[in-house]
This record gives sequence, C-alpha cells and structure tokens, in this order.
Amino acid sequence: MNRPTLCRRRLPGHHTLVAWTHHLAFMLMGSASLLFSLGASAQAINDVPMAVKNNVPPNFMFLIDNSGSMTNIVPTAPYDASVNYTPTSNCSGNQVLGAGAGVVIQIATVSGVRRSFIRYNGTNYRHSTQTSTSTFGNNAFRCFSRNAEYDAHLLASNNNNTQPPNFLPSRYTGNYLNWYFGTTCSGTLPWSDSKKPLGSCGGAVQTRMEIAISSSKKMVDTLPTPPSASADTATRVGLSTYFSGNNGDGGTLLVPLKNLSFNDSDNTITNIGRTPLKNAIDALTPEGNTPLAESLADIGRYLATGYNGNIATANQSSINIDTFFRQGGSSSRSSCLYWPSTGNRNACSNGSLTSNNAAERPPITEWCQRSYVFVVTDGRSNQDLAFSGNQYLRDYDRDCSGALASNCVNNGASGSYDRKINREYEGAGSDYFDDVAKALFDIDLRPDITDPRPASVQPRKKNNARTYVIGFADSQVQDDPLLISTANQGGGKFIGAADDVALEGALREVVTDAFRQDAASAAVAVANPQITISDISYAPSYNSGTWYGDVEAFKLDTSTGAQIKPAIWSARALLNGRSPNASLTNGRKIATFNGTVGRPFQAGQFTAPTSLTANVINYVRGDRSLESATSPTGLRVRDWLLGDIINAEPVVMNYTITSGGSTETVPIVFQAANDGMLHAFDGRVDASVSTRGQELWAYVPRAVHGHLAELADPLYAHRYYVDATPAVAQVTGLGTMTRLLVGGLGKGGGAYYALDITSFQAADESAVASKVKWEFTNQNLGYSFGTPLIVKTTAGWRVVVSSGYGNVTGGPNGNGDGRGRVWVLDPSNGAILATFDTGVGTTANPAGLAHLSKPANITPDADVRYVYGGDLLGNVWRFDIVDFTNLPVKVAELRDPAGTPQPITAPLEVGQVSGQPSKYYVYVGTGRYLSDTDVPGNAGATAVATQRQSMYGIIDDTAIASPTTLTNLRNSNPSTCPAGGGDGALTCQQLSFDTTSGRYRASTNPLSATSRGWYLDLPPSTDTRLANGRIIGKPAVTTGGTLAFTVNVPTSAKCDPGGSSWFFQLSAQNGGAVPKVAGGTDYFDAGIFLGNALASRVVVIQTAGNEDGDKVALIQLSNREVKNLPIGETKNPVGAPATWRRIYWRQLK
Repeated sequence: MNRPTLCRRRLPGHHTLVAWTHHLAFMLMGSASLLFSLGASAQAINDVPMAVKNNVPPNFMFLIDNSGSMTNIVPTAPYDASVNYTPTSNCSGNQVLGAGAGVVIQIATVSGVRRSFIRYNGTNYRHSTQTSTSTFGNNAFRCFSRNAEYDAHLLASNNNNTQPPNFLPSRYTGNYLNWYFGTTCSGTLPWSDSKKPLGSCGGAVQTRMEIAISSSKKMVDTLPTPPSASADTATRVGLSTYFSGNNGDGGTLLVPLKNLSFNDSDNTITNIGRTPLKNAIDALTPEGNTPLAESLADIGRYLATGYNGNIATANQSSINIDTFFRQGGSSSRSSCLYWPSTGNRNACSNGSLTSNNAAERPPITEWCQRSYVFVVTDGRSNQDLAFSGNQYLRDYDRDCSGALASNCVNNGASGSYDRKINREYEGAGSDYFDDVAKALFDIDLRPDITDPRPASVQPRKKNNARTYVIGFADSQVQDDPLLISTANQGGGKFIGAADDVALEGALREVVTDAFRQDAASAAVAVANPQITISDISYAPSYNSGTWYGDVEAFKLDTSTGAQIKPAIWSARALLNGRSPNASLTNGRKIATFNGTVGRPFQAGQFTAPTSLTANVINYVRGDRSLESATSPTGLRVRDWLLGDIINAEPVVMNYTITSGGSTETVPIVFQAANDGMLHAFDGRVDASVSTRGQELWAYVPRAVHGHLAELADPLYAHRYYVDATPAVAQVTGLGTMTRLLVGGLGKGGGAYYALDITSFQAADESAVASKVKWEFTNQNLGYSFGTPLIVKTTAGWRVVVSSGYGNVTGGPNGNGDGRGRVWVLDPSNGAILATFDTGVGTTANPAGLAHLSKPANITPDADVRYVYGGDLLGNVWRFDIVDFTNLPVKVAELRDPAGTPQPITAPLEVGQVSGQPSKYYVYVGTGRYLSDTDVPGNAGATAVATQRQSMYGIIDDTAIASPTTLTNLRNSNPSTCPAGGGDGALTCQQLSFDTTSGRYRASTNPLSATSRGWYLDLPPSTDTRLANGRIIGKPAVTTGGTLAFTVNVPTSAKCDPGGSSWFFQLSAQNGGAVPKVAGGTDYFDAGIFLGNALASRVVVIQTAGNEDGDKVALIQLSNREVKNLPIGETKNPVGAPATWRRIYWRQLK
C-alpha cells in the first residue's frame, strides 16, 4: 500500500450528539477451572467472568455430634407412620402405658434364645403382639397409645440392658414403639443384635450416629471439587466433633481445614480428597457429652489460628483473643480444638503458614475469606459450663443483662450459666451456645488481615464466621429455643430433622445457603455500558452471588450525564411476577427454533435433546414449583428469573405507534442473558404505561438447547448461554420484514440467530414463533462473540458474521481448522452468499477473528462496501462484501517492541477520512483478557499476560490496486519513540506520568505527509501503574475528534475485583495529547485513573452544558461504580472561524 499524503488535519468546529454504539463492552471472563477443551495451544476461554475470578474459597467446618445419645434409634423407614401398628388384642386398660412413660429395651434370654422386652419401672413386659409363651414366657403384656409420646432407649448398647443407659433418651410416638417392639417386619426372632432385626420389610433400623455418618458422607459427595488437578479449589473443608476425654471438655479437630481436592484420595498438609474425609466421618463413634458452646468456641479460636493479638467485640473495644475465649472447664485453658496428633490444644497459638502440622496452618489467609460452621447435634447442651467465669463471653448477647435479667435464673447471675426461666436444660447444661455463635459472627477473627479498600467503601469486610445448626432428633430438639437462637444470632439458619431423609435435606440446605451467602459476600455486580435514548439510560448488570441479572431504566442528568437514582424500573423485579403459563394474562411468551421454523418453547412443540425434559423447559420458562434446596430431586433455587447479563449490551430500537389520532415513540430494549434467552422489554418509563419494563416476549436459540438442563442443576456452576450483543437494523427490499435482529451467543455456543422484529408486539407464543427467521452455524464457526453487521450494500442488505474464537478440534461445532473466516449471509434465510478465508490460523494457534466493524457512514442510508476486523494473531483485515472476488486484505500486522504479534480482542473503530472517500481511519487497541492464562501471576500464564500493548490509528487506502501489508510500523528502534515521531510507517507517541496530578500526559508528535497513521505504546513493565495493561473495549471517537478508551490492568491478587483501570483521551488525528484550543500549546491530560476495578468501554454522551455540546465519558466499573468524566475536545480560538476540518465522518443519530 502506498502512503497517502495527508493535508493538515484539524478537528471539526461543529459538535453534534454522538450516537450510542452497540458492541461488546469487554470480556470479564474467568476461572481457569472452567476452560473449554481445545487443541494443545488453542486460546482458552473461561466460563466465569474474570472480574470474580479472584474470590477466595470459603472455609466449611463441620461439627458432628458424637455424644452418647447419638446411639438412639431414629424412627424411619421401613416404619410407616401412616400405618396403625396398635395390637388388636392384649392392648387395653392398664396394658396401655401412660403417655410420657419412660421405657428402655431389655434383651433377655428365654429358653436359650435372646428376646426383646419392654422394661418399665424395673419390670420386663412383653409387647402385646408377643403372644407365644413358649417363646416369650409369661411376662405381662404392655403396649403403647398410638398418638401419645414416650421417652425411650431403644438400643441395647451393652446387648443386655437391665438399667437405662447413661445417654439421654429420645421421644417416640406410641405407634412407632408398637412397631418397634412388635413382631411386624421382625422376620426371624430372636434378636441377634442390640436393636430390632428386620425381615420381610427390608431396610434397616438405624441409630442417629449411623444416619449422621451416612448423610454427611452423601453431603461430601455433593461438594464441588476442582475439574482438574491444577485448578483452584472451590471449597475448604474440615471436620470436628466433641472431645471424649476429660468429661467432654470442648471439641476435637479430626480433619483440619484443607482444600477439597480434585483427587479423591488426596490427604496432604494442604489438600484433602473426598475419600479420607469420608473415612474420618466413618470413624465417628457415639460417646460422652454435648459441650456445644465449648466446642464452638474452640472452632472459633481455631479459625483465628495465626493471630494472638487483640480483637474488638460488641462489648469490648480491645481485648486479647485468648482472654476473650478463655474456658474454665476441667482446667482453665484458652479455647482451641484438641489435636489428636499432638495430644494438646496448642495449634491455635502456634499457627504458621509454613508449619508442617496441618492443624497449625491458618484457615484464614485473605481479607475477604468467609468461614462457616455447620453443627449437627441431637440434643441440648450438657457438660458445657466452661464460660461461667468468663465475663466477656458468658452473656455476650446480653439476654441475661439489664432489663432482660428477669428472664434468667437468679436474675442472670453468673452461677446460673445464662439459663432462662421456663426452659429445659440437661445436666450441667448452659445457655452459652448462642453467645459464642453471636461473638463469632460479630468479631473479626483475623484483624491483622485488613480490608485494603478506602474507608468510604462500605460495608467493611471482616473475617467472621456464620453458624448453622441442624437439630437431628425428636421434637424437643427440633423446637429447642437455644439451638434456634444460636443459628439466628450466628448469622446462619436452624433446621430440624427427624430422620435420614430430613437430615440429608437439611445438610443440602445449609451448605447451599452457605454457598449463597458466600457468593453474595464475594459477589461482583458488574454493569455493562449504559445505552441511552434521549435522557433515559438502560443499564444492564449481573450479580455473581447467585448469577442473576437486571436491566434498569434511569433518568440521566443532562448537564453531567450521571444516573439519577433510584431506577425507574427493574426488569429483574418485574419478571419475577410473571407466570410461566403463556395462556394467562401475565403469562410469558417464549419461542424457539426447531431447525426449520419457530415454535413455542413448550414441551412437545419441538424435538429436544434428552436432557431438555418437560421439567427443565418449564423451569427455564420460570416455573418454580420444583425448586428445592432440600429435596434430592429438587431443581436449583433461583432468587430471580432473569439470568446474569455479562458481555451482552442492551440494544434499543424505537417504534412508532398510533392510537386515538396521536403517535407515540416506543423504545424496545433487546437484551441477551445467560438464562438462555434474548428478551424484549418495553423500554417506556411513563408510569401510565402498564407494560413499562415488562418482558414482551423472549427467544431461546436452538443452539443452547443442549445445555439448558445445567441451569436447573442444584450444583450449577456458571456457564454462558446467550452472551453476545445483537445487532438491529431497519431494512428494505426484504418483503414484509422491515426490521431485523441478528445475534450471537458469545461463549454460549457457535451460532447466530435472526428474528423478524418488524413488530415488537406478540399476541401469543405462535406470534413470537413467527418472528424466527433462521439460525446459522458452520463447522468452522467457533464461539460467536462478535456483534453481527447488518449492512446495506449496492447489492442489497447483507448480514456479515465472523468465525469467532475456538473454531478448532473440540470447538462448539466439531472440528474446525482454526482459520479466520467471514461469512456474508442472506438476511432472509441465512444462506451463505460468500465466504472469506484469511488463510491464517491453525488448530494449535487459531486466528480468533471475533469482531467486525463497519465504517461510520456519511449518511444513514449510505452503502457499505468494506468491513474490518482484527484477530488474536495481531492482524488487521479488510473485507470487500460487495465484490466477492476480492480476497481479504491484511491491512497491518501489529507487533510489540520485541516483534511479537499483539492480540486484538476489541472491536475496531472505523471512519471515512473526510474528503477522501477511499481512505479510512482504523483505530485498534490490543490486548487479551479471555482466561486465567492472560493474567500475570496465575499458574500457566502465557507471555501475553505481561506483553506490552498499544493503541493504533491506521489509515487504509482502499483505492490501491495491489495493497501490501503494513509491517514496518514502528521506529527503527522499536522500543523508543523519539521526538518527531520516529521513522516507521506510523508516527509514534508516548506517555509520561505527572506525579503532581497523578495523571498521564501524551506527546504531540505531528503526522508527516507520508505517515500512514500513528501508534502509542502503553508504558513498559517498569511503570507499575500500567504494567500489563491492555485495551479490551472498543474505542470511541467524539465528533470533536477525541479518541476515548479504557485500559484495564488485570491482577491475580486474591479478593481484588479483577484489577485496576484507566481512562485515556487522545487526538484521533495523531494519537497525541488533545489541544484545548486549536493551534494552542495547552493540552488535556491523556490518562486518568478510574479505580481498583475493571472498566467497561467508553460510552460518549453529549451534555447540555453549553452550545458547543460538552461530551462526557460514561464508564462502569466491575464494582458497579459509575464514572462520568468530561472528555477533552479541541475548541476554536475565541472569535476564530472554523477553518479546520473533520478527521472522518460519523453517522449522526
């Protein structure tokens, strides 16, 4: 390509409103544990947004009761409570034991055979069904009243109980005792064991300990493990129980908190697999007491391992942590779990990250880490008095102090162990359990690991612990006020469980709730750029806590461009009120594609993959009847129906409707989401409009059918479904279709879908189905990240799409070849009109041609001939979409100062040079942020993670008959930028940091007559502020000639919301500083720090500040903070005529 001669270029003197663009903002995609499978060196793309990838796995400590009462029998199957087991004879009058009677099983030998008897008040009785005197002897008959309750010991722990055992009894209904002592299901008598044998009914009679062990092991099997040995863990788990020695003094640590490993057999100092964890659970045996408060305090101090200083509590501004947790017990001691390997409780004070003792490794290592304690207990506190002398903890919740003292025994005196009047307590039992739980929830257990964010950021993070309690026993425990208060004050929840099914459900529920709490605590609510119509903005966002999304409508302050809160409406809130039943007035209308035509998204309406059952279809539609956190067959519980919105921006199209002789403009907001749908929302904000903010209809692409079942899975790990920004256009010459929408899926799949949106309305689901035009896929189409182009050409309307990322072996459409391609499609039916193959890219090193851009047209109805795109290999391409015989033109190869190709993942900004219709200015930012391997410091990070990136402005002359690729872009010494701009094909600019203002300034090298454009390198690695920065959002050019963009600097630091970011503004003409006045020497700052969060692309809005039309850059950060920064634009000198001209024309809307 010959270098064009450039006349003196000045910025335009007329300022006009810049239209909002609808392109991918930036890719917040992360967690190396969720990479899709590609060829050996293919680009990885993650299934979790990168902004949340630095979260820390929570600590899950399980405290499982091993007290003696865990030997009690649980009334579960094969017993059937609906069956009346009352004996038909020998069960009347005084043969029926009175309600509340205490009984114990007696195993006695009759005629040399062991038999079961009811022992009551020192006498053995035979059950009324045991009628054979030769077998059972002549003992008197006794039975139980069906609906009465009795206290009973049903396990002969010594195989021949003659006295009640030393553990507490359980409460049973008379119906169960009639079944248990009766001959039903007993098979062959005698009893060979210490509990009821089973015969024809099957099943087993189980103790609480047996059920607790079985249920806990099943729970372990549901905990998420990493998908690979190199991936980060999702959970840290530990196991504790009561200490059986020294009269049940506190708790014992059986498994220190470790990373739950990918390898099930792991048991190292840092990792544990499911198998050794379950083996430890198997080894639990029931014995001893129930020191609930002491054990929980030991766990709390264990969580603080590594810290021996002072803490702040609700009642003490500063107190030593060991003093606060000190116990009296059998001997005065600081709280800490007993560690069998050492035979002592010294691990908490000896804590060290490098210790060879797993119990001494601090469980909490990061400022944002969360900890949860799950207590499974079958009884009330006993032998639990160790805090009677601890004035700080014994009444921490102050429920026996002040005005509340009268509710307590002896008016709350310390010797009364915090006991309440009219409550039942066991021997040596206390009411300290909820005091300890509240303290663990209140205090920061590791105040030395501080929240580094500014004090203005609220709420502050602290390393506390939430306590969940499962009461696994009879109704007494399930209704126990102390257990309920403990969970409530401990920030968790209480669940009662009477049998194995209930306990399994309770464990699922508390773990699920903890994950939800953990995710909400660590959640990043990121918003994409706001899209505006007039003075209304539509702001999409997502919350990584439970993966929901929202679109909110805001008024904008026309003088500053800032949101005016609160939101006018929230699509998330409104959608939750809709019915999944399409036939109802408030029913949702949803359609899909069956491969040929559109069909209602209803079971039986289309051929679905096996996993897409009727229940799943109904779930996706919004049916919540099968959602359950407790049922083993329940579907995932959702907070909100609207799925997360991560990379897809809203697209707004205005419609005009006429009613009663007046016309109204109706904005319709089209929003893709990761609930598997494209949604059409009514964008009106007038309160008189009943449908404002409501979903009018939705579309589920056929290409996502195969993975929709994962949305309903209770163990759902985030994935993408419909995660790319669609394109909309008003079209002509396509029959009755006058408006068209075409969208991709992002990481959700390899397809593009097209809808006829001529009308935004739909009376029913058949009407929605009639909007479906086609879906396009191809073996060489990877993940469809780019926004399609819908363009008018001299040959008619065309849809242009690219091959995307991952079009390789194992990609979304099979075995692609990795080369970059562009398809030109017929908008009517999706048929391929032309295919452009760039010829670069392999399965091992795919091109990754994802985003295409068209020039900003001089007029809205102008024809488009050329589109541009950049790939991961650093190539900038031009495609002629009118003359299909013209091959793709490689405009430039972008390389860093070391000569390494720079990846392009952001859409290009393209505009026609004013007065030179064959020339286009192409603005390209480089950098990649698609997976953990792109982030410095992460395991497996590639060279791209620390590569130096750049911003380019390249002039492409399409009139050159035989263009050559620009390769010698840089100065002869590529790592420097001399005064004057160097001797490369492009003029260089450079940044310098001003320590006084804390901002970057840019050089002002002019373009020479032969220059083909300019480039600006981001600072080298020695500049820690911008080291490893990259440009991953589309740049924007204002009508005043300023190029605005953001630079993101990712980090692998734990707890950090992705990294930091900067806003840059440069002269679009030469890439240097923007002069404040044409011809002047005073310049705007080039780089402004945004914050410790990642940034969206810049969206430019015009304010009502003055007649020149001041511009504001609207930027949203990954912590959801909204920045509205004034954009510097060059003004004419006062009184001077506008003698300068545009760099290029932009379409004005």
